[in-house]
Amino acid sequence: MKKALIFFVIILSTILFASNYGLYHDSTPGRNTAIVVSNLSDENAYFRVVVYDYEGKEIWKDTFKSKPYETVHIDLAQKIPQSDKNWGLVLVQCDQLLYISVLYKDREMLFSRNHVIEPVQVSSDAKYYWYGINYTNFGNAETAFALMNTSNKTNDIYLWVYDYAGNVIKELSGNISAKASAYVDLTKELNSQTSGVIDIRSTEPIVIGIEYYQSDEIWMIENIVDWYTTTKW
Repeated sequence: MKKALIFFVIILSTILFASNYGLYHDSTPGRNTAIVVSNLSDENAYFRVVVYDYEGKEIWKDTFKSKPYETVHIDLAQKIPQSDKNWGLVLVQCDQLLYISVLYKDREMLFSRNHVIEPVQVSSDAKYYWYGINYTNFGNAETAFALMNTSNKTNDIYLWVYDYAGNVIKELSGNISAKASAYVDLTKELNSQTSGVIDIRSTEPIVIGIEYYQSDEIWMIENIVDWYTTTKW
């Protein structure tokens, strides 16, 4: 009983005080996401994985123990059903140093592998967090992305879409609820074919899952967890 109590206290402290590693999952029909979590410390790591749908509803969670430098493979297809609602944020919570690989499948074909090597960063004196996305939207190339709110607060988002010449060609804004996600398909938002950068201002830390398409076929998903700057104004 005493050992069980000690174990429970360790798990509880990890959950309450852990860093959050954030990533994008796509568990819609025909798609699958797997998460490979490696413990890079010399101690046992206790970590919790929490999966949300796009509305911010928690749809699955579990806690794992990893020995030093051990790797744990989590196939979300075995944990949650495929559904049009089941895409959005995954948080991996741990107070040890982790290396996370994310594998994305379209039906049974692995088409992309991305890496998350640092937790979501929170700045206590930031009014706004700023993120950037490079996009291509001409010919057979298309870009879409998911914005995921990692906070327990509602997030106010503003986007400026610039073309290759530095002109603002689209502005978007909106609110994202706690742990919820918003999806932007640039082919539906832009009237011109171009490429450039998207500047994103956010009141809370976010994770961005960028989908790149070629001839209507997805070929890569990239996770952005870093802001490039914060401002107090």
